[in-house]
Amino acid sequence: MDQEPTAFFQRFQTEDRAALTQKVEQDYEDLARARAHGDEQMQLECLSRLGSRLTILGEEREAAPLLGQALALAQLLGDQRLEVTNLLHLATAQQYLGQRSSAQELFQKALQKARDYHQVQYEDIILQHRGRCFVEQGMIAEARACFEQALILRQERSDPRATTATRQALDALKALE
Repeated sequence: MDQEPTAFFQRFQTEDRAALTQKVEQDYEDLARARAHGDEQMQLECLSRLGSRLTILGEEREAAPLLGQALALAQLLGDQRLEVTNLLHLATAQQYLGQRSSAQELFQKALQKARDYHQVQYEDIILQHRGRCFVEQGMIAEARACFEQALILRQERSDPRATTATRQALDALKALE
């Protein structure tokens, strides 16, 4: 482990923890049903949702192995979209577990796969998450580069909410310099 996570930079927090917890319970039920029926695509979708939602709930230790399973299954099934998203979510879980070097490797793989697979809708999200991880590593110049790239992509897409989040990240960097 690189270091114990102490401070997370602009970590997303759910506004309705109870509702998200309820969705996780449903996902576990759906996963059990998919496994019983041998439905690999449904298993992949359930594992992906579970890993993402558990990470949002701060349950990275539970999320990471599920995301690892989802990533392997996405690769096996050739599901490029879920391969990219699971790389991103696994990287995020690793980041929050304090394994930021591993997280950076996964963020880089996610970014490369998104480009290779023409999944451009994920590039800005990956860059934003990677930038946050760089901040937590004290690598401000690298973080700024990620946020600046994300901002350009978000402005091109005319995504005001995401653009605002990236501008806030860039503004927050000024206080760290």
